[in-house]
Amino acid sequence: MSTCIARADIKFDQDVVATRQQARLIAGILGFDRQDQARIATAVSEIARNALQYGQGGEAEFSIEGIAPSQWLAIVVRDHGPGIEGLDTIMEGFYTSSTGMGQGIIGSKRLLPEHFYIDSKLGQGTTVTLGKWLPAAVSPVMDATLERIEKALAKQRGESPLEAIRSQNHELLAALEVIRQRDEELKRINQELIETNIGIVALYNELDDKTQRLQKTEQMLLKHNEELKGFAYTVAHDLKAPLRGITGYAQELTIKHKAGLSERALFCLSQIISANRNLDHLIEDLLNFVRMDTETAPIFVEVDLGSLVKELLKDRSLMITELHEEVTINIPFITLFTWECGLTQVLANLIDNAIKFSGKADPPRISIRAEELEDCYRIIVSDNGIGFDMKYSERIYGLFNRLVRTEEFEGTGAGLAIVKKILDKIGGSIRADSKPGLGATFYVELPKPETRNPKQGPA
Repeated sequence: MSTCIARADIKFDQDVVATRQQARLIAGILGFDRQDQARIATAVSEIARNALQYGQGGEAEFSIEGIAPSQWLAIVVRDHGPGIEGLDTIMEGFYTSSTGMGQGIIGSKRLLPEHFYIDSKLGQGTTVTLGKWLPAAVSPVMDATLERIEKALAKQRGESPLEAIRSQNHELLAALEVIRQRDEELKRINQELIETNIGIVALYNELDDKTQRLQKTEQMLLKHNEELKGFAYTVAHDLKAPLRGITGYAQELTIKHKAGLSERALFCLSQIISANRNLDHLIEDLLNFVRMDTETAPIFVEVDLGSLVKELLKDRSLMITELHEEVTINIPFITLFTWECGLTQVLANLIDNAIKFSGKADPPRISIRAEELEDCYRIIVSDNGIGFDMKYSERIYGLFNRLVRTEEFEGTGAGLAIVKKILDKIGGSIRADSKPGLGATFYVELPKPETRNPKQGPA
């Protein structure tokens, strides 16, 4: 049995925001808790954004499927695009894209694994069905509930993006309070562990009981850590939704109503769009950093290092030509057994930094070379750019730590933090050598299969 709740067209950025808000509102009225409301809204938002960005727009339909007590909220998003090529590769998590294509699909599936179906035919568009079982304690959906939803949706259509932001802020404050309470609980648990260790000699006869308590505490800490990671991922997505709405309205004013605006108003709108774009990049880098923690175990395969470097430079050939970069490559035939996706991100970040920070040199030069050592392979990326003081050599790997002003060089300061996180996962290491005004050199060392610690990945 299927009961339609609402439909929404997806033609502009603000439609993505509106669809997300509809999903959260409907989920709340149907009895889902705040965390599930955020999961449903985030998953729908990602698929709607894909429909707009890659599928030339589309529509979303909300409905109740099944018969009580086995009812579930279903959301179907259809687009009018060319279909998805290589869908199996994307769903298996092997596809990477500089535009982020495919990540939204995988992220949405992780958020709503109970019901996730995708049908895509080349030239015939893509249909994604996703949903979640209604909470067990919720009464069956009746006409009265549907009327409540209809009235709430009608009221919501009149709300502005600023009202949506206020709502998001209230939710964030509530979530921060939950974090504070959990932090207090962790402090209490840690104090309990300290007291236990102090009295361990006197309480030797109770060792078995204390060991069980420690095991329970460890399980609790691991559970809380996983919850906090999921929370960070969801909150980052929540922050992006109102940004798209603000950008969409600002662009509409700039394009359609430009004649009635003063020069100052147009300047303010351009600043709003620019600030939103920068914040969107910052949030995306935060998501990438969080993914490094939540990602499943890396898959190790054979990687031709020389071919990988050439492909990365080919993707950046236009920028290299515009900056008149002199690029030197010295990579002997080396086949690494490593995490290809992770190594690609590591080298891409290091090469991008070398190009960016050497762009003002005369002439700008970057060098990429590799060598085989007794117990590892070493990859060296250097440039003749602005360099940095080595007293900051550890700080550069911190999340969002920048040694230069944003006005001088674009970026969020997350690149090297992501590089460090990836290398930690595969048992590698990174160090830097630099002087102000004399460029920088980064040394990446990857263990050979026979020397890798089994906990750091397959050998």
